[in-house]
Amino acid sequence: MDWTAPVSAVIGGLVAVVAAYLTDRRRWRREEQARARDRQEVLYAAFLTALFGAREQIFAASRWPRSASARRNMAAMAVREHDVYAHRYQMELIASPRVREATRTALAALLDYRNEVASGRRWNTPGCEARRARFRASQQSLLEAMRIDLGTSHWTPAS
Repeated sequence: MDWTAPVSAVIGGLVAVVAAYLTDRRRWRREEQARARDRQEVLYAAFLTALFGAREQIFAASRWPRSASARRNMAAMAVREHDVYAHRYQMELIASPRVREATRTALAALLDYRNEVASGRRWNTPGCEARRARFRASQQSLLEAMRIDLGTSHWTPAS
């Protein structure tokens, strides 16, 4: 009996099954990477929204024309009202080491700025301006780290 035809058919079937498995696995891996990147984008956007919302509230507090106690309360509540800590903890779990470090630096600069305003300083005092500038610099570093992490470091907004 000639076994060549059945053996060739079995080998051909095995090759087809292995090829289909490898193709499916590659597709699954690509889709999983896309889902992970989407999760990162959503997380990064949520953290930036919280961080910048708190910064805007702190800046508004530094310009608040009414009582100093109202300015202090407004600045003191900014980080909590915008859930900056909750988003930061999510960043600690998901973000790359470079982004985590930039996140910590930006949050420290924001808290320093908040403390300056909460101590009663106004927006145009040298200490307040210096802390705001430090936050802006750390904000740019954070944005660049996020762009690198997401593979969009060469992206520039449309003019």
